[in-house]
Amino acid sequence: MFRSIQHDQKTLTVFVNDKPCTATVGEMMASVLLRENITATHRSPQGQPRGPYCMMGVCYDCMITLEDGRNEQACLTPAQEGLKIYLSAGQLPESE
Repeated sequence: MFRSIQHDQKTLTVFVNDKPCTATVGEMMASVLLRENITATHRSPQGQPRGPYCMMGVCYDCMITLEDGRNEQACLTPAQEGLKIYLSAGQLPESE
C-alpha cells in the first residue's frame, strides 16, 4: 500500500520490535511503519489501536518507545542507522 517514490536515496536499517526494516535518510519513522504494514503503535486507555494518523505531530496517535525508554511521536522521529523502537500495540491482547 505504501511505497517510496524517492530514488537513489541512501538506505539504512532500523529495528521495530527487534525486526530489521529498511528506511531512507531523513524518512520519518511513521512512514517506515506504514510501509511495513504496521498501522498500530499503541492502544488507547479504552483498548483501541492507535497509529499514524495526522503525520504532522498534532494527534499523538503514533507514539513509539525508543531504546532508551523515551516516548516520541513516530511522525516526528527521523530514521537513523541502527535506531531501535518498540511498539506496545503488538504486545497487548486484542480488544473485543
